[in-house]
Amino acid sequence: MTAPQLQEHLHALEERLLHPDREKDRKDLSSLLASDFREFCTSGRIFDLHQLTNALSASKPRPATMSHFYVTPLGENSALATYHITTNNSTSHHSSIWVHRDGRWQMLFHQGTIAA
Repeated sequence: MTAPQLQEHLHALEERLLHPDREKDRKDLSSLLASDFREFCTSGRIFDLHQLTNALSASKPRPATMSHFYVTPLGENSALATYHITTNNSTSHHSSIWVHRDGRWQMLFHQGTIAA
């Protein structure tokens, strides 16, 4: 996969996780997350795979847009995605580490930080 293709692919996966309400079957989203997934949320909470899967299945539609999306390859099977999310009342900075396992890209780690 070329660098532009990887950027486009990971952007599409991040959009799916940002707007889980748009999925026909939200259970499909769990395949985008690694079994050893961790997230440091903007709230300060730490989520594991089970907690995030539950949050995705219960989430409501929200007005959120992603911008400044950029992917940095970290190796043959890993990449860092960074971007901003803007909602009606906040802007936050985000980073995700993606790994290529079992023929698909999965998010291994995610962190969100409220913009100052």
